[in-house]
Amino acid sequence: MSKILDVKDDIVQIGTDDGGIKEVRRVDVKFDAKPGDKVDIFENENSVIVTKKEDETKKEEISDQNPNGGVNININNTNTNANPNNGYVGNGKKVVNKWIYVLLAFFLGGLGAHKFYAGKIGAGVCYFLFCWTCIPAFIAFIEFIIAICATPDANGNILV
Repeated sequence: MSKILDVKDDIVQIGTDDGGIKEVRRVDVKFDAKPGDKVDIFENENSVIVTKKEDETKKEEISDQNPNGGVNININNTNTNANPNNGYVGNGKKVVNKWIYVLLAFFLGGLGAHKFYAGKIGAGVCYFLFCWTCIPAFIAFIEFIIAICATPDANGNILV
């Protein structure tokens, strides 16, 4: 194995495998040469090219650290997004307290108070605008019966 012995201005001295010393021009060395670097020498009749030899122990360390041949894939699949529910369910319904909804539907249902409480502002406005016809009061009474028959969850909430 050839090794760089000395680097002087424009001359690089390389110790060869057979114990000899070969001098080459610095421009023929294709890397930043330092004494102690292990090199490969390629020569023909007209030119000499010197390349740095990769250290075998480094290759083994790399292959031990990464058995996939230099490809390192690091997948971090964690979800750190905050996901507040705010009482909404995916099917357009909202979670409300059963007894508050029932009382609002019974006493103020004709004005649409139970709709405002459930977050259905448009329906609440319609109930309020047509309250003089008593139709919203009739619908609110039906919604009161439906809500009182609904089974609440462990917290006393129902879906409306």
